[in-house]
Amino acid sequence: MKRIYLVLLMYAVLQTSCTESFEIETIDFENVLVVEGTITNEMKHQLVKLSRTSPINEPGGFKEHNATVIVSGSDGSTYSFLEEGDTGDYYSTIAFEAASNVFYSLTVTTQSGEQYTSSEVTLPQTVAIDNVYAELITKDGEQGVSVFVDTQDPTGNAKYFRYEYEEIYKVIVPYPTSYYASIENFNVQNDTYDVVTTPREPEEVCYSTVSSTGIIQTSTTELTDNQVLRFPVRFIPATNSILRDRYSILVKQYIQSIEAATFYKIIKELGSVESLLSQGQPGYVAGNMTAVGDPSKKVLGFFEASSFTSERIYFNYSD
Repeated sequence: MKRIYLVLLMYAVLQTSCTESFEIETIDFENVLVVEGTITNEMKHQLVKLSRTSPINEPGGFKEHNATVIVSGSDGSTYSFLEEGDTGDYYSTIAFEAASNVFYSLTVTTQSGEQYTSSEVTLPQTVAIDNVYAELITKDGEQGVSVFVDTQDPTGNAKYFRYEYEEIYKVIVPYPTSYYASIENFNVQNDTYDVVTTPREPEEVCYSTVSSTGIIQTSTTELTDNQVLRFPVRFIPATNSILRDRYSILVKQYIQSIEAATFYKIIKELGSVESLLSQGQPGYVAGNMTAVGDPSKKVLGFFEASSFTSERIYFNYSD
């Protein structure tokens, strides 16, 4: 009798403790400008991204169009940016590189006339990557290839490092076809159609390029030696098809200020599952952008000057 009672009790608990699905709704939404801008010591057309926040049920954000974007330097230099298409990506009209001992600020004037400006930023010390290498390891019980980075700054001035990567992998098609195939003369009533084939030159080898997403960063503030050793930038499971033939990765290193590193760290923590479910999470992350004439007006994002270096490695599956 006791066993039957326990079974019924457990069944009742399971029945009453099930979670119910619900539709996420935005209760209070603020349309806020989002600014993402990093200028580096690399000679190129620098990039500033502008967008708007969006309701939680419409992820992805809205691009900010027709804005006036200007970067000004304490040495009297001025650089204008223009939007590329309708992407919200604003590129400098001329290629330039951030110079040492020059303070830069970003000014954004939206199509509606709102103006935002950043605090002044300057280029941190440049630190070259010492080594980028790949090793076969086992991570969380899964075998794969991990790409590591080693770097150091004997002066101790550079302590905050952010990484991005761009990977290119080679694909050799095992069964290339010599024809294009298309369906024509489809008849809905009879459910009939014609398959038309057209001769083609088979492509046996192709390449694909993928850029990293998310925030990858580390610091040496809690280390006795100011060096980054065996920092994992990328882990690829051995079963991933991108390793099947030949693989290449370009690792990009950015030296950050403490303000920029802190901002990115908070954004990363807010994007994790643990922080989103935690008790104390801030609803607004202040960067170094402010609204001209109304400092209380919210604006998201950060404008930074960052020292940049990169290194690329290649390896085959057999390696």
